[in-house]
Amino acid sequence: MGHDGSEGLSPEGWLPDRVTVGVLTRVYPPELVDRVLAVTDTAEVRRRLLPSWLVVYFVLALWLFRGRNCGYVQVLARLTSGLHFQRRAAVLAAGGAGGAGWSLPASPSLGEARARIGSDPVRMLFEHAAGPVGVEGQAGVFLHGLRLVQIDGSTCDLPDTQANRAFFPGPSNAGGPAPFPKVRWVIAAEAATGALLGASFGPWSTGEPALARDLLGQLGPGMLTLADRNFLSHRLAGEVLATGAHLLWRAKATFTLAPVHVLDDGSYLAELTPPRGSEGPPLTMRVIEYTVHSTTAGGDESSSELFCLVTDLLDPEEWSMLDLARAYPTRWGCETVIGHHKTDLGEGRPVLRSKDPEGVAQEMWALFAVHQALARLIGVAADTTGTPPDRISFRRALTAASDSIGTAAFPP
Repeated sequence: MGHDGSEGLSPEGWLPDRVTVGVLTRVYPPELVDRVLAVTDTAEVRRRLLPSWLVVYFVLALWLFRGRNCGYVQVLARLTSGLHFQRRAAVLAAGGAGGAGWSLPASPSLGEARARIGSDPVRMLFEHAAGPVGVEGQAGVFLHGLRLVQIDGSTCDLPDTQANRAFFPGPSNAGGPAPFPKVRWVIAAEAATGALLGASFGPWSTGEPALARDLLGQLGPGMLTLADRNFLSHRLAGEVLATGAHLLWRAKATFTLAPVHVLDDGSYLAELTPPRGSEGPPLTMRVIEYTVHSTTAGGDESSSELFCLVTDLLDPEEWSMLDLARAYPTRWGCETVIGHHKTDLGEGRPVLRSKDPEGVAQEMWALFAVHQALARLIGVAADTTGTPPDRISFRRALTAASDSIGTAAFPP
């Protein structure tokens, strides 16, 4: 990857013009990073100690190394530790004067470099890689030919700064505001592989249904969407159906769905009506109610709460209650999978590092981009070995990606 410029680090310096971040470069190769930097006009015009392409990989690597001993400088050290500086050996062997070399920058310089590239390049990297990775026949990915797509959301704590509080205010009660500002995110993910079709985020005060509307462009025919009780409404259901996708969503216990026709299998048809007549005609839905019974090794029996699922798949012969009830729990893997990246930096510390909204946006797109890279790795492994993708440990894939940082030698 060549980066032009006459100031700053010499072309003969120790920092090479290529860097490897292991598995991440397979999904986000240097040539792609160059392109998004050029499109977003964030490539440097002179040679810097921290060129923009290196900063992009640094931002991604921040999600691979977490914990108390993974500050900015430590992460960059891990990122560059395996680089093979061939020119250094040649210069030293010749007794040359190249010993000034490249040294790790201080943490404030890394923060300034993050601010210099902003969030757009990282967002474009994620959008380039986003999409399903499961193939026909993989267990857990399809149901009767429809790709299972989970829609789910959660929140992340942010550093408590004035800028973050102003843009990402968190919940509050009589005792005062929450300890940290919060960002809310919603994703559409392929079942079993966890591959992201799309992602959206905003202030905590923005509801999940509103963020889900940002994902409509990633939905379409051949998909069966799964969502929990927070998403069901006449408006959002109609918008999802308009994309050509189907839905299998859970309804809240207080949600009114009056039966209009009971089907032979015990499910029934009901009308999902808008709160106001101007929002369109009612939607005919099929309602499936069930409980889950379990028995312990000691013979103790228990029953779950009542589940109420709503779907536009109306034919009970083609879409049995049992098949649909079995498909719905795959939705629970959505937050669990991306939750592997929500490990706190330490007790009483926020999940994200950024102290301003633009940095939060950059960090969130990096989270999704790293998650997608690992999901694609899992998809390839599942296709190659024939192992069901949901049997491949996401945590082990994360560990493997982290271990791959700095293990290969690349020439300058």
